[in-house]
Amino acid sequence: MKPDVIIVGGGVIGSACAHFLSRAKVKVLVLEQKHIASGSSGAAAALISEASSSVTPGPLRDFACQSRRMVRTLEGELETSIEVMADGSLAVALTEEEAETLRNRFESMSRFEQGCSLLTGSEARTLEPYLSPGAQAAILNPNNYHVNPFRLCQGYIRSALRRGARLLCGTTVRGFKVTGGHIDRIVTDRGDFQAGRVVVAGGVRTPEILSGLGVAVPVEPVRGQVIITDAAPAVIRHFLFFFGHHYIKQTAAGNFYLGSHLERVGFDTRVTIEKLRAYAQTFAGALPVLSGLRIIHAFAGLRPMSADGLPIIGPLPGIPHLIVATGHCADGIRDSAATGKAVSELIVSGKTEMPLDAFRVERFQRG
Repeated sequence: MKPDVIIVGGGVIGSACAHFLSRAKVKVLVLEQKHIASGSSGAAAALISEASSSVTPGPLRDFACQSRRMVRTLEGELETSIEVMADGSLAVALTEEEAETLRNRFESMSRFEQGCSLLTGSEARTLEPYLSPGAQAAILNPNNYHVNPFRLCQGYIRSALRRGARLLCGTTVRGFKVTGGHIDRIVTDRGDFQAGRVVVAGGVRTPEILSGLGVAVPVEPVRGQVIITDAAPAVIRHFLFFFGHHYIKQTAAGNFYLGSHLERVGFDTRVTIEKLRAYAQTFAGALPVLSGLRIIHAFAGLRPMSADGLPIIGPLPGIPHLIVATGHCADGIRDSAATGKAVSELIVSGKTEMPLDAFRVERFQRG
C-alpha cells in the first residue's frame, strides 16, 4: 500500500510527526537509518523547559511553551508512561559571579515565566539538601519537568503503528528523484519508495539527505556527552542546571544522568575521557553525594543546531510537498509535540495553529 507521507528519520521529531499524522488518519511510512532514538534523541537530557535560548517573548518561546504544555498531557494519548518527573528545575550558581548572572536572568524571565523564584544558597539547599555548601543562589522554575526520552520516542512511534503506520529501520535515504518540483521517488539502499508528501526529520543528517535538491539547510552537529551512574536512592527532586551547560538529573529508576552539551566537533561522536574526568569533578563538587557512585555508561550524541539557533520547520522552497523538520538542537524532546502537530497541520490543511514564519527554510535565503 502506497503511503500518503514518508517520514525520513526515526528520532523524536520524526516519531512525533508519525504520531500526529497517523492520528489525523494519514497513511505514514517511517524510514530510519538505524533504530528509533538512535541519534540525538537517545542522548537527550529530556528537560521540558521554557525556551532555553530566550527568556523574552517571541516565536521560539511561544512555540516552546505550547509544546511544554502538550508533552505533559501525552501519556494517556500514547497509552504508555513517559516517566514525567514534575518537581521543576533549579538553575544553580556556585560562585558569586554566577549568582550575579543568575539574578540578572531572573529579573528578565520573571516578567514572562510565572511561578519562578530566586533563592539564596541556603534556600536552595533546603530544597536540595545534598547540594554543595558552596551554592550561592538558584532559580526555581516549578513549570519545568523531565521525561524519559526513549519512552517518549517509543510512545510516539507505537501510537503511529497502532493507527496503521509502517516503520522500516536499517534504511538509508540516498536522495530523491524530482520532476517539476514534485518528488517522484525516494531513493534508499533498500529500493525506491513513493509517496505524495515527504517529511525530512533527519537531525544532523538533514543537509546530507537534501544535498541533491539545490537548497541549503544550514544545520551543524553539536556534541553532547552524558555520564550515567549506578542507581541510588532518590536524593534530588529537581532537574539541576549549572553554568557551563552542565546538568544533573535523577531518573525514576534512580540512575543519575550527568551531562553537558554544545561542543562543536563536527560529526565526532567519541566519548572523550579528559572531558568526562572534568565533568565528573564538576558534578561531584556541585553534588558531593555523587562521589561514591560508580559510572556504568557514557555516551555522546549530536544535536542539530541551525545557523540562527531556531528550529527549521516548513516546506522546502521549490518543492512544496517536501517538509523539513530539524534544527531543534538540545530542545527536540521539548519541541517534539508542537513540531509534530504543526507538520501534521501543514500536510492535512495547509495551515498551522501556531505561526511558523520564523522557522521556515526561506529565512536563510533572504540575504
